[in-house]
Amino acid sequence: MIMPMKSTKQNSKNVSSLWRKIQKRWRWLLGVLGLVMAWYALRGVAWDEVLKLFSGIDTLAILSIVAINLLMLPVMTARWWLLLKTLGTPVSLLSVCAYRTAANAISYLTPGPHFGGEPLSVYLLHQRQKISVSAATASVAVDRLLELLASFVVLALCLVNLAFAEINPFYRGQQLSIVIGTLALFSLILLALFTGKRPFSRSVLLISRLYGKYVNQISSRTGSFMDTLVTSESMAEALFYSHRYQFILINLLSLSHWIAIFAEFWLMSFFLGVSLSFWQMTAVVVVARLAFFTPFPAGIGVLESALPWVTASLGLGSGLGLGLLIIIRLRDLLFSLAGLGLTTKYLTCQRKVSIIDDMQ
Repeated sequence: MIMPMKSTKQNSKNVSSLWRKIQKRWRWLLGVLGLVMAWYALRGVAWDEVLKLFSGIDTLAILSIVAINLLMLPVMTARWWLLLKTLGTPVSLLSVCAYRTAANAISYLTPGPHFGGEPLSVYLLHQRQKISVSAATASVAVDRLLELLASFVVLALCLVNLAFAEINPFYRGQQLSIVIGTLALFSLILLALFTGKRPFSRSVLLISRLYGKYVNQISSRTGSFMDTLVTSESMAEALFYSHRYQFILINLLSLSHWIAIFAEFWLMSFFLGVSLSFWQMTAVVVVARLAFFTPFPAGIGVLESALPWVTASLGLGSGLGLGLLIIIRLRDLLFSLAGLGLTTKYLTCQRKVSIIDDMQ
């Protein structure tokens, strides 16, 4: 009886190892494909036009763009900070900003730029703040859920507004169908989540029952994952019913982050010599943000294709899109380097007290 058990465990390890190799190859494939798409999008670019746009940017403009991005960091982090405080595990806003910067760098450089750094966030809360894994996971899961919800709601409303605009680079019929379908799906998810139906854990449980053989081979931690998922959904429901004021404030913080995103795009365009109208700015923001929902690391290739296309479609010329692209990439590069530096520091100096943590 011992030998079959060992054989089963060995087979499970082999399958897990094979799955990790497939995931790594998939990531590399997406990265290479994204680079090819970026090269294709940028070949034959009129760089003289782009340089002409950048000639109007001075030191004050650069400092203004840097300043608004530094202000956006605590705004987009405050939701997670307030969630931790509401859950009874308060952490200083400065520490949470540092953890978010580190996690965002991981997310940015992995497929699906909106996700990827969550395990690091949980690890930092558990190791550096002594918060239980379940509470840390719940705070991260609820934060990402509310962020994703706010993103889809804002983007859907933007697409509705663009559907009635005179200049619209999208196909109206398909656009409205996607908007209605997305809003209906998220409305059902929210209704199920906040009425105790636990849609996510039940979906995972259903998948595990239908394909239990394969799920158990790929992951040996399905039970613990289910426990943390159920805990996260319970905390989200408790937040909605027991902390209405905090729930409203958390969603207002999400809205404030989006207002800052619009302000940043308008400011970048203004410094490039173009004052965007509300409709033009809405179209540019929608295309840029949707590019980051693609599975390509850092939206590589998609953003390079989308921004010049949308500004050209709006009659603003592709040069403006390329100018915005360069600023965005430089900004993201600086924040990614800072995040990777913090990640390296946290993972290699686990027993040392951080300067940031000392300031709590």
